[in-house]
Amino acid sequence: MSADFLEIIENELKVSLFTDDDLKVVFKDKQPSAIYNSLTYHLKQKNLVRFKRGLYSLSLKKRPKYDFSKFQLANKLVLHSFISFESALSHHGLIPEAVYEVTSTSIAKNKVFKNSLGRFSFTYSPVSPFYVGVEKDEVTNAKIANPVRALFDLIYSRRKLYEKVGDLESDFRVDLEELKVALGNFETKEILELGDLYKKKTTRSLATILVRDLK
Repeated sequence: MSADFLEIIENELKVSLFTDDDLKVVFKDKQPSAIYNSLTYHLKQKNLVRFKRGLYSLSLKKRPKYDFSKFQLANKLVLHSFISFESALSHHGLIPEAVYEVTSTSIAKNKVFKNSLGRFSFTYSPVSPFYVGVEKDEVTNAKIANPVRALFDLIYSRRKLYEKVGDLESDFRVDLEELKVALGNFETKEILELGDLYKKKTTRSLATILVRDLK
């Protein structure tokens, strides 16, 4: 099956990133051992790349560039997750630095993946409903926290109490003018309720100073 294995993947799989379950569907008439042998062969030949156990893509030997974003890959590495923290803040233009690690929030315990596209970290969030403040980004085609949710996730994870917005600027180089614009999309009640969802003094304090100083 190895001869036409890649051709079938290219022509019949409708996703750029695929799983073992996707292969079982496409090759439903093949024995699992035959699928595994072809998969192993093409991984060794570097025709395919494995980003974690059970998650693959055609390699750059088979195409000029990947047709998915790093943010999309992050969403796939941990299914119940979304881009947040510094990656989301940088994406939205609230911090000036490029972020070389893709940072995400997840409902599972903290994890880190390292693969050929870089380092991907996932940090637990207690927020429920989990996807509050999360949007599907049209450019990266990934689930990304809006700038306010990303900032709350960051402060929750850092466990530092902030009492004035100027400290956010000095610690993270947050663009306060951009943050003020982002906050304009929210009612005061929404910001205070978001801070309360983490059930931490740090996020409640953040909500208070954002409303006091920037609304």
